[in-house]
Amino acid sequence: MGIMPVINRSQIILDDSFAGGSLDVDGIAKLTARTLLDLGIKFRGITSSESEVVVEDEESGEGGSRGPSFFICPHCGFITPYEEEYWNHVRIHYIGF
Repeated sequence: MGIMPVINRSQIILDDSFAGGSLDVDGIAKLTARTLLDLGIKFRGITSSESEVVVEDEESGEGGSRGPSFFICPHCGFITPYEEEYWNHVRIHYIGF
């Protein structure tokens, strides 16, 4: 699709400058919901306003599983479920390949 997510703590900013077209906020909310469900990530709900989409995190119960964990690079937004791959990736930012 050509939309690049930029992750900053609890916010995700979407850069659609390389996309063929632009999505409206409702389209982004639907895409976000579908993507989270495909990844097996549970959430309570998604709400949207004029300029943002808010994902309400599902509160974990006692000893409940939170689903798959992901490691997200704070520099570029690279996402992986593998911790070793994450640390190798982060080192590349500091070593410079």
